[in-house]
Amino acid sequence: MPPSQDPLRVAYDPAEHREKHCWNEPRAEFVKVGTALVGKCPSTLTKEQAEALVNEAVWGSAEAGQSIRQEMPERVWNVHEGIVYEAVPTRDGAYHGYPWRGRPTRNRLPRAVKRVLEARAIEQGFERTFKDWLSQHDA
Repeated sequence: MPPSQDPLRVAYDPAEHREKHCWNEPRAEFVKVGTALVGKCPSTLTKEQAEALVNEAVWGSAEAGQSIRQEMPERVWNVHEGIVYEAVPTRDGAYHGYPWRGRPTRNRLPRAVKRVLEARAIEQGFERTFKDWLSQHDA
C-alpha cells in the first residue's frame, strides 16, 4: 500500500517540480530571493530521511509529542541534526518540508513543540546546534 493510503503514514512530497528549497550545499540555511528569505535543505538530506521526519513530526494543535496520525494538521515540525524543519500539506496524504524560521507576527513554534524538539535534539547529540538555530532563527 502506498504511504499516502496507509492511515498510519504520510508521504513526503519532494516537490521535484520546484527547486525552491533545494541547493547543493550540505547544510541548511536561508537565502535571500528577491525580498524573501527561502529555507534551503541540505543536499545530504535524503528523501527517505525527509519522509521519516514528516512521519515522526510533532504538531501544536494537539498535545505536543503526538504524531500526525489522526488528521492532517496545517503545519508539523521535527528536528534533524539540530535543525528545525517545518512541513505543510501539499496534497492529500503528503507533506513538503523545509528549514523553519520564526517571524515576529507568525509562524512561532508552540512551546510544547519546542520542548519535544529540544529533547529530540539532545537525544541525537545536537543540543548545541539546536540552541544555536533557535537563537538565530526564532523571532
